[in-house]
Parts: sequence; C-alpha cells; structure tokens
Amino acid sequence: MKFNQLKLASLLLSAAVLISSCGGGGQEKSSDSDASSEFDAAKEQVAADVSKVLEDLPPPSEVPYMLMSAGADFNPDLINSLDKIQSYQSSDSKAALNLGVYATDIGYLASYEKAELALDYMGECQKLAAPVGVAEAIDYGMIARFESNMENKDSLAAVVNDVMKKSGARLSELDELNSAALLLAGSWIEGVYISSTIVNTYPDDLPEESRTLILEPLVKIVMDQKTSLTDLLKVMNDVPGTKDVTDMIAELEKVKAIYDGELAEVEKQIAENTGDFVLKPSTLNNLTAEVARIRGSIVE
Repeated sequence: MKFNQLKLASLLLSAAVLISSCGGGGQEKSSDSDASSEFDAAKEQVAADVSKVLEDLPPPSEVPYMLMSAGADFNPDLINSLDKIQSYQSSDSKAALNLGVYATDIGYLASYEKAELALDYMGECQKLAAPVGVAEAIDYGMIARFESNMENKDSLAAVVNDVMKKSGARLSELDELNSAALLLAGSWIEGVYISSTIVNTYPDDLPEESRTLILEPLVKIVMDQKTSLTDLLKVMNDVPGTKDVTDMIAELEKVKAIYDGELAEVEKQIAENTGDFVLKPSTLNNLTAEVARIRGSIVE
C-alpha cells in the first residue's frame, strides 16, 4: 500500500485525537495502539520508498561523467565555492541542499581527474554532514578511501556515489526524510545546472553547424534528466514535508513544466525525425535560466 503525505497527516491527526480523548477504557487504548501501529507502518513505508528512489536516481557522478565522455571541457567556474560552507551550517535545510550540490561538484571534479581539489571539497563537506545527520557517511575513513584512489577517476566516482547512498540510507534510518529529499534535490539541480550552463556558454567562435553538432549530445544529456526529476518529485511529495521541502517542490515543478511542455514537443520531433531535424543548443534556453535561478537561491 502506498502511503503519501496526506495519509501520514491523517494518521497523525487520528492518533492525536485518540490520545486526547477522555476516559481510559481498554477499547480506547486498543484503538490508540492500532492507530500508532498504523502510523509507524506508514512512516516505514515512506522510508522504504525514499530508499528505493535513492537507488534508482542517477548518482552524483553520473551527469558529470557523461559530460566528460561527450567531450565537454572542464569549467572550474561552475562549481560552488567552499567559502560559503560556514553560512550553510546555520540551517539544516540549507546544509542538506548544499551537501547535495557539493556531492555533484565532487563528482564533476573526479570525472575530470581534479583529484586534489575534489579531496579538498570532500574534507570541507564534513562541516555540512554533521548538521544534516550524515557525519558517519563522510568520515575520515571515507576520505582516506578517496585519497587512496586518487589515480583512478572511476574509483573516485564510486566513492562519491557511495557517500550519497550512505547519506540517504542514514537519513532514512533517522526518520530525517525531509533532509534526504533536499539532499537529492540539491544534487539533481547542480547536475543539470552544470550541464545546461556548459551548453549555454560554449564558445561561439565555431561555425553554427559545427557548434550544434558538438553540443547535440550535451543537450540530449540534459533532456534525459526528465525521468530522474519525476522520480525526485515522487520522493519529495511522499515525505512528511517541511516548508523548505514544499517550497523546493514548487520550484522543481516549474522545471518539470518546461520538460512537459516545450521539451516534450522537441522529444516528439526527435522521435518523428526523418533525418533533417537538428537538436540546437537554444532548445535549453528556458530550462537553463530556470535551473540557474533555483540553483542561485540554494547556494546564495
């Protein structure tokens, strides 16, 4: 059975009413116990759903690795500055969102063999792991593992992905499902921000036809993130939901509207293409602007 946020809220309300009811008869105690058990089962189901989507969503190194494989050059200006970490520690939600951002940044650095800088980022991220509740996922053992694999970018990517997986699992164990959802949201936004900005800022000193040919696979990478966005929104709508989660859902729905609208039309053209359709960088203009705006609100 699928328990969503509304179901959880109704169960919680029922439990509260039963607890505050007058009298102490055995039947009332039994009803109270039943409601409590059902509420606990609902929480467990939501936690299981979050864990499942955690496994299905692309790991933080996947999009950067695809960009590298598609021939995109490394751009150090795209990653978030470490100077801001202290400001993120004042809010659990801000810490969770930006830990997700940094996880993708580390994946980006690892994909382009910027191991020393990636290690610096990994170490600094410990400062965000504690307020989020995932200090065990980014401990000295994990950092030592990262350091010992610095010559192998595939191994570095595996360590980054493992950090995210362990973080999500730990948050599910602690019933911190809102933080888990925000962690995933920050990572997803950063991946699409990096890839769409690469397309948008690609040098225009080439003939348009050549530039379009080079960027077409990068544009496709961004468009293919619609499925993972759908999965992410599924998680975020299932967790109990704080104001920060609700606000982020509203922001991500704006991005999804672009995928479901103008980009869906492009997908249709691709499917019906007889050989003359060209996937142009300008296809992503609106998506790039929207994602950049949301990312700016996260890292400010």
